[in-house]
Amino acid sequence: MKKVLCLFLSLLMMISVFSVTSVAVDIVAFKKVVCTFDGVELSWNSVKNAANYILYRADGENGADIVIATTTQTEYFDDTVEQGEIYTYKIVAQANDGSFTDIDFADFYVIAFEKPYCAHEKTEWEVIQPATVYDVGVQNNVCTDCGEILEVKDIAQLTPETPAIRSLYNTTNGVAFTWEAVDGVDSYNVYRRSAGKKTWVLLTNTAKTGFTDRTAENCKYYKYAVRAKNEGGLSPYEGGRVIKYVSAPAGLSAANTLGGIFVKWDNVKNIDAYRVYRKVVGEENWTYLGTTKKNNYPDVKVDAATDYVYTVRAVSGGYYSNFYADNDVVRRLEAPKLAGTVSSEEGLTFSWEGVEGAKGYFVYRKTAASTWELLGTVRGTRSTAYLDKSTTKGVKYTYTVRAYADSSISWYDVNGITGKDIH
Repeated sequence: MKKVLCLFLSLLMMISVFSVTSVAVDIVAFKKVVCTFDGVELSWNSVKNAANYILYRADGENGADIVIATTTQTEYFDDTVEQGEIYTYKIVAQANDGSFTDIDFADFYVIAFEKPYCAHEKTEWEVIQPATVYDVGVQNNVCTDCGEILEVKDIAQLTPETPAIRSLYNTTNGVAFTWEAVDGVDSYNVYRRSAGKKTWVLLTNTAKTGFTDRTAENCKYYKYAVRAKNEGGLSPYEGGRVIKYVSAPAGLSAANTLGGIFVKWDNVKNIDAYRVYRKVVGEENWTYLGTTKKNNYPDVKVDAATDYVYTVRAVSGGYYSNFYADNDVVRRLEAPKLAGTVSSEEGLTFSWEGVEGAKGYFVYRKTAASTWELLGTVRGTRSTAYLDKSTTKGVKYTYTVRAYADSSISWYDVNGITGKDIH
């Protein structure tokens, strides 16, 4: 049995001391380049001050260097290679200011893509459809690890054609994909193969034309395939597609601050960044606000008395998570402006200016010896004053107030306004 050779050639560049030019970031060194059954798995060492890594590939012995990926990660899976072809990979680091390593000094690998040696320990029948309806089918005994045909025979019973995958995308619960229905099919077998692995794993058999893989792990590459099944057997493994599963952020919340609305969410491990979106309640489409590497975002361009919902997506290696789905409504409420205090026989009256969009107000009080405590609630917006009857003559009290509307609460004047009971 012929062994398949996966040849790695690491070439070292010798640079004359008279021709070295300075670069913004260090030269990146490849750590591992491995041939798999589905493509080439690459990884490299991280370098200080690198904002991105730019991966180039040249096809053939005299091919031009073409960018195939720009990523913040230190790994990449190239599934676009062809058997027996020669490829040259180069890796360049790019700094935050946009400068990057000179490609002429970049570390590189030359590799002849060959699938690894396979012992053909697991095999099953695979059927090729006939050229016309009058021909018999062809049934192959094919290795499920590497896809090599081991035995061929003619069959009279035709098996179904391979379903065309219609969509493959990340959801909150896992990787979902759908496929086209095939006539004369009893059910479908759904398979998954992890990056760098040889064997297809059967996930389920279903009569439906869609499936969600809830066992996918965050920031891992997977290849999915579906095979139609009837009395004639299974359709071939064809048209499989690769995706990187990215978990959707959870725990999103939004709250009023002094300058706008502050949005935060739970951190997702091993991702590059987050994309933040917003829409006004009642609108259909989301508006993109910006991208951040933090798990929070301050939205300062908000309109008073307006109801908003927010969502966020995680990004890793060019793949996007699903949108965060549990969206609470937050109304933009400005922090009430404090007006003053008046002492009377009844106590201290504290007043403030009304807030647009409010449905009521929470009043707080503190003394020199205490912290803020909720004093009372003013329901409705007709009154913007509160009479504190629990004061003591000669004591100074500091007041502040927050507007509310349903579950939305405004920020407040943290300094408050102070008055003294003189009666």
